[in-house]
Amino acid sequence: MMRQAKLILVHTMVLVAIGACSGDGGGDAPGGRRSAGAAAASTGSTAGKPSGGQPAESQSAPPTSLPSRESKVIAGTFESAALGKAMPYSVYLPAAYDEAMDYPVLYILAGREGDEMTWFSYLQLAKHADTAIASGEIKPLIIVSPHIANSFGINSGEGDFEDYIVRDVVAHVDATYSTVAHRSGRYIGGLSMGGYAALHAAFKHPDVFSKVGGHSAALWTDDWSQAGGEYGLKRFLYPDDATRTERDPLQLAKVVAIDDLKVWLDVGSEDDFGYFDGARQLNDTLKGRGIPVQYHERPGKHDGEYWLKRVPEYLRFYAGAT
Repeated sequence: MMRQAKLILVHTMVLVAIGACSGDGGGDAPGGRRSAGAAAASTGSTAGKPSGGQPAESQSAPPTSLPSRESKVIAGTFESAALGKAMPYSVYLPAAYDEAMDYPVLYILAGREGDEMTWFSYLQLAKHADTAIASGEIKPLIIVSPHIANSFGINSGEGDFEDYIVRDVVAHVDATYSTVAHRSGRYIGGLSMGGYAALHAAFKHPDVFSKVGGHSAALWTDDWSQAGGEYGLKRFLYPDDATRTERDPLQLAKVVAIDDLKVWLDVGSEDDFGYFDGARQLNDTLKGRGIPVQYHERPGKHDGEYWLKRVPEYLRFYAGAT
């Protein structure tokens, strides 16, 4: 059902048109629940850190709103209760996005040092989504990439990023866009650190997400030599054994109730950090419990060349038409 949210305009919204249709340099806000003044660029353009804010009701909006003819990536910010500050995010709206329809949502997370535009600028996710939707390979969907800093998506002294992702981001998106506001229409995935964060969120909150993808997920077994050793990243993630039991996707997979969660795991066979060890272990654990998991170990390293080749199949997992 349609939900009208009371939103406060924080800054000017930045829109980036990513559609198959070429056109003029300007454009209207997407034909969804909210509209805002915008500057648009043609296909292939990217946006840096957004200066934008929450979408807001246009003061001069016409009585009726027609669906946009082209897809868009919107860069904005919203206030996170869990973090106590405004956080940036980017959202892809498919061509012909229509407020009269409800769309499934893919929440996609970047790796360390990445940001909310990494999947769209570096990995061309919007372009691949446009192509797959146009060909009928996948169903139209909304894609949201929130900024998660270098948090690994956990609640820690650096901030309650798990709560931010699972509660704040999801609630904001459901209130702002025309979504399937149920776990059946919510998917989450990520690469490297973002893959860890996605698995952590889905395993701990299967009531929120129905599918999860770990793409070269940063899963450690016992070798921390490439992560600062015992006093590096391990101390941040797992200061003690009890905390590891509560956070580590490898440990959570052994005990959490995720029988109806669909899981995708993939990793390069030459992954520079050896994340295939953790991926294999997680696959074995899930299979042993009868959890529906797809595991793919393909030639490649821990880099953009590997992920760029896989984006189309990632989309088919999350939103395949069949």
